[in-house]
Amino acid sequence: MTTGMRYVKMVYEQGSFTKAAEKLFISQPSLSAMVKKTETELGAAIFDRSSTPLELTEAGQAYLEYIDATARNEALLNEKLWDIQNLNKGHICIGGSNYILSNILPLILQRILPRYPDLVFETVETNSFLLHQMLLTGKLDFVIDSSSTEAPSLAYHDLFEEHILLAIPAADPINEDLTPYRITPQQLADAGQERHCLPDALARATLAHPFILLKSENDMYQRASAVFRHYRLQPHILLQLDQLNTSLQYTVYGLGYSFVTDTLFRYGTHPPDICLYAVDAPSCRRRLCIVHKKGKYISRAGRLFIQTAQEIFSS
Repeated sequence: MTTGMRYVKMVYEQGSFTKAAEKLFISQPSLSAMVKKTETELGAAIFDRSSTPLELTEAGQAYLEYIDATARNEALLNEKLWDIQNLNKGHICIGGSNYILSNILPLILQRILPRYPDLVFETVETNSFLLHQMLLTGKLDFVIDSSSTEAPSLAYHDLFEEHILLAIPAADPINEDLTPYRITPQQLADAGQERHCLPDALARATLAHPFILLKSENDMYQRASAVFRHYRLQPHILLQLDQLNTSLQYTVYGLGYSFVTDTLFRYGTHPPDICLYAVDAPSCRRRLCIVHKKGKYISRAGRLFIQTAQEIFSS
């Protein structure tokens, strides 16, 4: 509520300029001048000064209703702001791939929601390209995604580094030759444990088999393509799918080899029907980040989200 509004309301409540000036601890001429200024801005008289006590004109009645509505809205805003600042309320829209929303986001929310049950989280599931477009247009608050290069218009908060692995059906005879390089569940659980990559000759022979890859708009497709280029091979693509989890299931069913991330198994379960191997290509390492638009205001709930995620994955 502006000073002019407050003065008009006090004059109305007191029924005179003199009494209102006393309540406001200002001189009567100063109060009269302020009310007159407000009437000039409105283009209409607020008070009928010929009556005692003062009465509102028709325009004044409308203006007083506006003042009351403004006061109610300000009170409601203050209440909402208090709730937001104290994390009693808040809304965050998060984007990610199916694998992120299925395996990473739940680990963060299970830490936050029991303590702050009134925070509202909305999710959007799509590919990396569309996620970043939605981030830039303000349709998303945050995206959890991998990043090889940083866009100048985006801010990045690192979570952890993940490794891209080769997944092969366990029943495939090629696993007999690859046994010394198979990644164990213990190595999956501890990203710091040494993993021996397939030697170049074995890697090239393995990569010559039919593959199930993601579609071209996905980061995992770009990285898989870089692996084939690294070994100077043309991929034999059997199928292209939308989701990482789906491609893994197709491999479990023996339909082809695929590329997966160790995060799927580090924070989930290791399917018994696949074998995992590391290949020595630069594109097989990527960092997972929380991303938001640079310069965007980050609410307290948003800061809590970033801080909680970093605490979880730094341990």
